[in-house]
Amino acid sequence: MKLLKIIGVLAVCMVITAGVYAGMVYTNIVRPPWSPPQEPDISGLNDPMNDFALRLYKELCSKTNDSVFFSPYSIYIALAMAFEGARTSTAEEIGHLLGYQQGNSTMLSTLYRLWQIYNNNTAFNLSTANALWLSNDFKILDDYIEKITTYFAGRASEVDFSNPVHAAKIINDWVEQNTNGRIKDLVPPGAINSLTRLILTNAIYFKGTWKYPFDKNITMNESFFVSSIQTVQVPMMKLIGTDILFNYTETETVQVLELTYAGDNITMLIILPKDQNLERLEQNLTLAQLKEWKNALYQTNIDIMLPKFKLETSYTLNDPLQKMGMVHAFSDADFSGITGGRDMFISSVLHKAFIEVNEEGTEAAATTAIVLFNSVGPGHEQPRLVFNADHPFLFIIQHNDTGTILFMGKIVNLAE
Repeated sequence: MKLLKIIGVLAVCMVITAGVYAGMVYTNIVRPPWSPPQEPDISGLNDPMNDFALRLYKELCSKTNDSVFFSPYSIYIALAMAFEGARTSTAEEIGHLLGYQQGNSTMLSTLYRLWQIYNNNTAFNLSTANALWLSNDFKILDDYIEKITTYFAGRASEVDFSNPVHAAKIINDWVEQNTNGRIKDLVPPGAINSLTRLILTNAIYFKGTWKYPFDKNITMNESFFVSSIQTVQVPMMKLIGTDILFNYTETETVQVLELTYAGDNITMLIILPKDQNLERLEQNLTLAQLKEWKNALYQTNIDIMLPKFKLETSYTLNDPLQKMGMVHAFSDADFSGITGGRDMFISSVLHKAFIEVNEEGTEAAATTAIVLFNSVGPGHEQPRLVFNADHPFLFIIQHNDTGTILFMGKIVNLAE
């Protein structure tokens, strides 16, 4: 059987269409590495990013009774790049959503520091990249491109958008290259037209394995309770009878288990409601509650049963983001910080994601597109614990040193 490793892939695309304004045209620019003047406090951005993740999770869950999977980090970085070009009420709303004020050099330095950390590690394969694709006749403000290239390490290149098929291929080739071939055809030619002037892209890639793989020889089909009256048969992975210590905690209503990936800095946190009422868990889910669970984790022996699963999702995020307070960006928008004029608005925010979890790890992928258009208990003896995820559960894939939630979702129904 082919060895399946942890692969998390993420790509973001922002398509901006607008008129032409005074500024400077940049051709195949690659900025040299930049370092902030001092080491930023990453924790200052951790809470806003993760609060955004949980709020968006709730909005996505409110739209469906089915499984959910997305990358909050991907969407946050895309919005942060748009934020640097927003002005007036548009900037105020996006800033409130992201949790920091525009022009905050500390927060921008922190975003760059995250880029450094994710691209300079040796314990596991994690990388991220950003790029700007400019129409070959488009002029853009120096200040905006300076922020993107400096704080997001973005590469700027010219593209001929009058040929949508060729332009889409150039950008999609970059995305595919920066996601190890896992994300294809991110930008459809139909997303590019005569008004397209700028496309911003982000990609993040993660590859690794479980620190303690499941024994595939004892994986077998068992019942997964979609509800109290509906079950489906799924391959259930098991880690039982071992002396391995796992981070675990529980309350009267939930069990919380943390599984670690090789390298010890990426983990999957699984939150399993004891009463199978995932909806009530979601309603009460807050950043404070998540921190409380994390702080209560302790090492213990535990028998683990977790289903193998594969999930593909696709979202249009316009409505969830508007309900989270980002309203003007979709109508009476002001993105004059990009070009100097005010005639652009976000047409659509699209997100697609994929995840597969098996005995040896996880394979995950996600894409996001933001399209802008012209406006014309530890220490006591106890019986061996059991963590049996045979009913709906929530999971979070997190980078522990930075605290950033990279991927997040819930499993409700595993029927193919």
